[in-house]
Amino acid sequence: MNISTGSQVGRLTEGPLLGNYQTRPFFDDEFANLFSHLPAGRSLNVLVDLISEFAMTKHVDVEDIWDYIARAADDIHDTDLQVNLGFFPGPCGNEGAISNIREKNLTVGNLFRASFDNMAENYHKCALRLWPDQSWERIVFSGGVARKFPLLRALIEKRLRVKSRLCPLEEDTLLGLMVLSRVVSGRAGSVRQSMDDLSRHYASNPPISAG
Repeated sequence: MNISTGSQVGRLTEGPLLGNYQTRPFFDDEFANLFSHLPAGRSLNVLVDLISEFAMTKHVDVEDIWDYIARAADDIHDTDLQVNLGFFPGPCGNEGAISNIREKNLTVGNLFRASFDNMAENYHKCALRLWPDQSWERIVFSGGVARKFPLLRALIEKRLRVKSRLCPLEEDTLLGLMVLSRVVSGRAGSVRQSMDDLSRHYASNPPISAG
């Protein structure tokens, strides 16, 4: 699962398995079945822009707002507020909504906890369409939104009932290019081998976070 400004849920297969989703040729003679344009960072930004409109006139750092959102959402263990992040056309519709508003639940923490619940539900529904037999074994996360919000990853794990791992580098796009460059340069015989080599490297030499 890539969760960034946009978002995708994908499954790699050894042959084409056609269905009501996108199927694309992948590396090493594999195929990628996926859903793209799922509500993620772009939709969350709609809510961030709303709650930070006044603060921005005071030149508040947007990163501070995201940090506050993360803490506030972590403090909410459950919410009856309901959010549909389908603010833009995609597999999850094109009409977002905030509903079941009560006097005590329209807070930043409830708003984003409900948003993460909605994202987890969307990913689960898409995963079921890609894997009708629910044979998935582990989730691999990439993207800035997945990295920033451990709560979101935990909610998705709970929905799919499996553990996950996170891309070892924050710059996951550059990591992907490095994987490909090792194949092109002849340092690895396949994309899979290049990925395995780098996985072993980062397992023994964990990257130092910029934070």
